[in-house]
Amino acid sequence: MILTGLMLLTFATAHPQDLTLDKVLEKYFKASGLDILLKSKSIIMTGTSTQQDIMPLKIIKLRPDKYRMDFSVQDSPAIQAYDGQTAWWTMPWTGNNKPQLMPEERAKDLRIKADFDGILFNWKAKGHFVELVGQEPMDSLRVYKIKVTRKDSGIEYYYIDTKEFLLQKRISFRKLGDQEVEVENYFTDYRIIDGVPVSFVTKNRMGGQTVSVVEYESVELNKPVDEKIFEMPRK
Repeated sequence: MILTGLMLLTFATAHPQDLTLDKVLEKYFKASGLDILLKSKSIIMTGTSTQQDIMPLKIIKLRPDKYRMDFSVQDSPAIQAYDGQTAWWTMPWTGNNKPQLMPEERAKDLRIKADFDGILFNWKAKGHFVELVGQEPMDSLRVYKIKVTRKDSGIEYYYIDTKEFLLQKRISFRKLGDQEVEVENYFTDYRIIDGVPVSFVTKNRMGGQTVSVVEYESVELNKPVDEKIFEMPRK
């Protein structure tokens, strides 16, 4: 009996008490400063993306669903943007500097990034399906694994740690030719900006290989943003 009791105590200590999906999301929203974020109108994130070279990077989000990323490839400025309806980009490394409509497969991901409050908030109203898969270890942490079936049928996984209830990892899938490749985003170096925890370092892996590391130097909330910068130029 004593041995059984010790085994049960050890198991309970090693595995945090199971929570329902609603409870996990409630704690996640609280830890993420969602109450403050809901009152914010814009986010501006400035930093660098390191692939083979270090490239300047600037991301601007405007409520409710506008997104723009400016970056450079071999000193040539490039843009990826979504104005709430149209996803577009420029690809100067192809020899064509003109703005182009983004292929639907890439536009899906940009629409998710443009969701100001995140895909998990009000997921039912947005037409997604969310389920709690369970817990699993991740490095030195234990995390809740949440599966999201988007309204466009895409699948994503979100990993929220069981102590701080912050997002540690996101998995999505991207088609490259005829193959579907797993894309992993790891979020670290959380810092508090105006009451909101923000990950200042994101490591991005594709097909099991690290493809880039994004490091932010500054994050600003509620700065004035011109809505026109998200629109695809007509000429």
